[in-house]
Amino acid sequence: MSNPSEAELIHRFKGISFTTRSSPELLKSLDTFDAREDDVLLVSYPKSGTHWLAGVITKLYNTQVILTSPIEFGDISRLEELNKLSSKRIIPTHLDYNMLPPNFKNKKCKMIYISRNPKDTAVSMYHYYRDNPNLPTIDTWTAFFDLFLKGDGCYLQPCKDTFW
Repeated sequence: MSNPSEAELIHRFKGISFTTRSSPELLKSLDTFDAREDDVLLVSYPKSGTHWLAGVITKLYNTQVILTSPIEFGDISRLEELNKLSSKRIIPTHLDYNMLPPNFKNKKCKMIYISRNPKDTAVSMYHYYRDNPNLPTIDTWTAFFDLFLKGDGCYLQPCKDTFW
């Protein structure tokens, strides 16, 4: 069995590389997603502790985080499912501020941003890349670290653009 090519595994949307887990139709439809005033966004760079933060939020709000993978993963049916959920929706995302659905900003939804030491994030992301068949193969730490610093990998944005 041969490894899939990079072109088969990723696509670009608004200058950012996404895996095939994020359909272009879903990413386009985020611009018209109907946010609610009581929505809470869990915003983080990939591999920065999103699931950990979801666990903390579950305890603080005494609610269940139903959506455990980022809003941008899946297909268009993902947003339809979100619309059916009752309020107080807690929604994780790895999108940067400029890519967030405008309604989240217009309705002044709460956003909780988590950051992690970039060195730890890079190491975690490197192992995630190596172990994930849905991402391009990266053979060495040096090759990955170069991509990480440039923001050329999937979900990787240049470090200067990561922090709002």
